[in-house]
Amino acid sequence: MDPTSNPTIDPTKLKAAAEPGAFGGYLAALPHPPMGHDHGPMKSVRTAEYQGHRISITTTYEITVDGKPLMAGLDVDDSGMLSCHGLPAYQFVSAVDAVRVLIHNYPDYFGGGG
Repeated sequence: MDPTSNPTIDPTKLKAAAEPGAFGGYLAALPHPPMGHDHGPMKSVRTAEYQGHRISITTTYEITVDGKPLMAGLDVDDSGMLSCHGLPAYQFVSAVDAVRVLIHNYPDYFGGGG
């Protein structure tokens, strides 16, 4: 077998690539996919059945930061906890907390602030 065609990942290179700074830089450099739903407020719909009744709850988020619309992709689960597509490992009790964490984690996107 030709050693240059070996698909095995070098553990040292993998460890270096997984360092938060290196991996974060890699993710930040990826092109942002086009968003097909950039217009209008974001909606999260929850449904349930209870004693023969179908319940549907639509929560609508229209978020701006510094007067600019923010498409944060917020969803509410059945327990009322918020999740955000940009922060998949987090859960929030309020949309304001979610936006604060987005600003903290993506300062370049928000242009500093102050």
